[in-house]
Amino acid sequence: MSTKEGVITDLRQSINGREVPLEQVEQKVISKSGNTTVTEQTVRHYGPNGQVVSTERVVQETTTGANGDSTVKSTTYRSDVSGNMTEAERKTVETHKSGSTTVTETQVEKPTVNGSFDVAEKRTLNSQTTPDGKKEDETVYLRDANGHLYTAQRSATVETRKGSETVDNTAVYEAGVNGDLSLARQMVVKTTVKPDGSTTEETELFGRASDGRAREAGAGPQLTEKRVVATQKNSDGSVVKRESVQLPAVNDPGRLTAAQTVSETVCRGECRKP
Repeated sequence: MSTKEGVITDLRQSINGREVPLEQVEQKVISKSGNTTVTEQTVRHYGPNGQVVSTERVVQETTTGANGDSTVKSTTYRSDVSGNMTEAERKTVETHKSGSTTVTETQVEKPTVNGSFDVAEKRTLNSQTTPDGKKEDETVYLRDANGHLYTAQRSATVETRKGSETVDNTAVYEAGVNGDLSLARQMVVKTTVKPDGSTTEETELFGRASDGRAREAGAGPQLTEKRVVATQKNSDGSVVKRESVQLPAVNDPGRLTAAQTVSETVCRGECRKP
């Protein structure tokens, strides 16, 4: 990877040993006036021989208010097979703050069959800080085949901090065949930081029963995976990061297998904090 004057190029080695670009990201400020800034980001994707195969350009206008409110309008252009740039997406994100609560409204417009733009997706995110963490609730609306917006998904996250332990509990609800939302999956992440800087992150994933397996009506998500990432700093200054995973047993999906180490990384010298 190389960086030069706002241009980041991800390099890879070609079959003949030469270094060719994989992706190049160029960012620049077009204008800045008062509380409004206009930026442009151009992403170029390259083929195996170093030729440009596709280009994406995003022009973004950001306006900030004195109270922390902001409005971000972005337009995305993508290249077609002939290399011509066409407008592919319009996105508006409005953020409003009031005390400990922040409301973020996102609207995405995409071209229709007749070439005009119409709302394809809306998101409403409510975030609130609490004395021991935070709460977030996001609702996603999508457009159906008849052109109407419907509630497609809702996610609720509760973060609780107590001493050296932080627990993030995220529940995701999805629309069923009758349009009602029901709990589809859940993720619980518990992070513990020890006095020596070592950390342990335990993640439990809950989901619907595997395909082909019987599932009782109204049954909630089952525990489908448990993953533990432990980072420890040794006395010699090295940092060891181990990741283990537990999956449902083949003959007994309700029981997890014994933990299996899937990766172990040892860093010596200039290591990031665990």
